[in-house]
Amino acid sequence: MQYQSEEGREESLRPGFATTGKKGRSQEKREKADTKQRCGPVNRRMEIRSPHPDIPLGADSPSAILSDERKYQEVETTYQHALGAMERVLGPEHPFTLESMNTLGEILLDLGKYEGAEAIFQSALAGREKVFGANHADTLRSIDNLGRALHHQRKYKEAEMVFRSAHSGREKTLGSCDLDTILSSHGLAVTLLDRKNYPEAERMYRHTLGGMEKTLGPDHEFTLDSVSTLSETLLDLKKYDEAEAMCRRALAGREKTLGPVHQDTLLIVNNLGVALCNQKKHHEAEVMYRRALVAAEKTLGLDHRDTLICIYNLARALQKQRKYCEAEMMYWRTLARRERALGPGHTHTLRTIFSLGTVLQDQRKYDVAEIMYRRAVTEGEKSLGPSHRMTLKSAKYLEVLLQSMELRTLDQVLWGAGG
Repeated sequence: MQYQSEEGREESLRPGFATTGKKGRSQEKREKADTKQRCGPVNRRMEIRSPHPDIPLGADSPSAILSDERKYQEVETTYQHALGAMERVLGPEHPFTLESMNTLGEILLDLGKYEGAEAIFQSALAGREKVFGANHADTLRSIDNLGRALHHQRKYKEAEMVFRSAHSGREKTLGSCDLDTILSSHGLAVTLLDRKNYPEAERMYRHTLGGMEKTLGPDHEFTLDSVSTLSETLLDLKKYDEAEAMCRRALAGREKTLGPVHQDTLLIVNNLGVALCNQKKHHEAEVMYRRALVAAEKTLGLDHRDTLICIYNLARALQKQRKYCEAEMMYWRTLARRERALGPGHTHTLRTIFSLGTVLQDQRKYDVAEIMYRRAVTEGEKSLGPSHRMTLKSAKYLEVLLQSMELRTLDQVLWGAGG
């Protein structure tokens, strides 16, 4: 997900769902890891004795061993068999059956089978509400997991309602400082951010951050993640000075715990550049973008979408400093790779074409700038529609450019006639 999709704006990096094209296996794993980090841990499986010899459970069971090795497909099959055995022997509403059902849902989440996970969590929730009551810890855990399954499917409105229910129940039952309560508030904050409810997302992130600092400490992984996501919300709210401070704090923590070239570290470095650039601290932003780019190319590869965002942002910072020649080179580099990776009509590709037109115009390369603007208009109308703001802005810039070119031609004719 990118920050501020308006044309010619810097793009921030965010953990979460991909927005472009078909995902590779590594990207899918990254997205699952990101969402677990953003919403808190989901695998909190109970180690319990098997109530029946036909039901494998516990730390030495095949399920637990396979789970440790993250062989999710085999784990799913094992838990499906275990769940079937429990339902036959113990009944569908036995606590062991409901626990196994919930664990199967968590495995399906890990596998990216979000619809199946949602259905399993719904069943586990119905059973736990009936057996334990609405405010039991296991019931609230099922509610929280259901929220994650909905969030993964981008059912943000439903996810928000579910996370509110989990947070309210845990706050009432466990207290506001309990880790489970804090993780529910974090999941709610993430969902509010995805629904673009920035003011409430900010309040919830601040609440979450305070709880995590108190419970886990300032350098814990989840605390730093809250700092990072709060900085993203502050960027969305255009509170750039405070976003800068949060980014710097998150960066110090990420460097300490993950190292300088980890993907989460370079995410913060890039977003710090966005905060600086929006405060017109373009040279400092350039330094951050160059650092992020070097790390991204080394860690992610030349054509990764996050690497291309770093190149694009560096080009923007260079253009702001009137370093037009290098900025143009960076835009061409970004465009070639985005066309190959995303296609000619993708929003990111069109934004790059438009920005390339502006830097060409800055250098008075009017004929080539015209070609870029025309291309942005044509591809924009085809891919986004004639009324899309990017298409309209490209058309406006093309119109202004053509008018200025006509005036220059007229001036040349008049000066020639006068001579």
